[in-house]
Amino acid sequence: MSIRPASVNSPIRRRLALGAGAAGLLLGAGCAPPKPLRIGFLGGLTGRVSDLGIGGRNGAQLAVDDLNAAGGIDGRSIELISRDDEQTADVARARIKELFDSGVTLVVGPMTSSVAAAVLPLANERGVPLVSPLAGAPDFSGRKDVFFRVVSSSAVSAQQMADAMLKRGLRRLVTVADLRNAVFSQGWARAFAERFAAGGGTVLPALEFEAGPGLKFLDLAARVADAKVDAVAIAASASDSSVLVQQVRRLQPKLFVGLSVWAGTEELLQLGGRAIDGVLVGQFFDRFNATPRWLDFVARFSKRFGQPPGYPAMNGYDAMQMAAVALRGTDHVGTAGKAGSAGLIASLGQIRELDGLQRKLSFDEFGDCLALTYLTEVREGRYVAAAA
Repeated sequence: MSIRPASVNSPIRRRLALGAGAAGLLLGAGCAPPKPLRIGFLGGLTGRVSDLGIGGRNGAQLAVDDLNAAGGIDGRSIELISRDDEQTADVARARIKELFDSGVTLVVGPMTSSVAAAVLPLANERGVPLVSPLAGAPDFSGRKDVFFRVVSSSAVSAQQMADAMLKRGLRRLVTVADLRNAVFSQGWARAFAERFAAGGGTVLPALEFEAGPGLKFLDLAARVADAKVDAVAIAASASDSSVLVQQVRRLQPKLFVGLSVWAGTEELLQLGGRAIDGVLVGQFFDRFNATPRWLDFVARFSKRFGQPPGYPAMNGYDAMQMAAVALRGTDHVGTAGKAGSAGLIASLGQIRELDGLQRKLSFDEFGDCLALTYLTEVREGRYVAAAA
């Protein structure tokens, strides 16, 4: 008995076709690579603090490249989505909402404390953790929230600077703070003044300014000169610090100058010229580190981005590595919202040590980093280790 093939329109043929189609879909789904894990980056990529934002983004991107080359996180590649906060609170809030709405698992950033203060309430509300490379204001210390960082409180570096200036015999001083990043600069100036006064020095009422177009640095320098002090401690960006020091030195060539860690980038050297020779500058990292891992990072970063890394790049890389440690094995990885992020936030809060590019980083139960800071001097257009 012969069996005739089912016609094209027969019920048997239709069932066979539907079954084959379903199997194909299942097979295709099984073979398709998992969607990339989306991680946001928020920093100032334009304007007066772009040296921080661009450096931090590039450091984070190199970390992403390294992680992807090693297989990603739990088999998923990583996609870094960057947004420019323009160092403005309203813009920063709008940009971080864009990142949240795009489904990022966490955000590396912000790069400044004022922006961190502006966006942290939104991050807490959405339950999306922030791992900041540089937001070091003491205001964020000791909190149980979604904010973590790979940099120590700015009070540590301020106290270190105050001790160093006291050792140099300086006794009468005024601080200057940029209110565009007031959360950092005012906290740094306050911690500096308290330590300097405790050591027997006299600190005059702080001078404050707001960086922006039209700022007359010579007028600000005249206010420093009118204070009749033997030293000034400045908490401002590299670009603004360099111009202010130039104007101060025009009026008082021998006035001793100390700059906060915020200013310690390559941009200070490029813009400051001979006026910044002898200036004491705080540093988030050891510029003279010669460990193999650091030298390898310097070589690869320089090749990729055409310039050597500064502290924003190092901290951007370390922040991404901290994120990766917490993400590995976390339930609901890649799920937006509080339910999906609860495990990730808990994992971040459990990290006590991290192998950073230069040294081992320690963290307390609040996610606050306890890293060292360093002091340098500028000599003939170069950073050199500061004398003890």
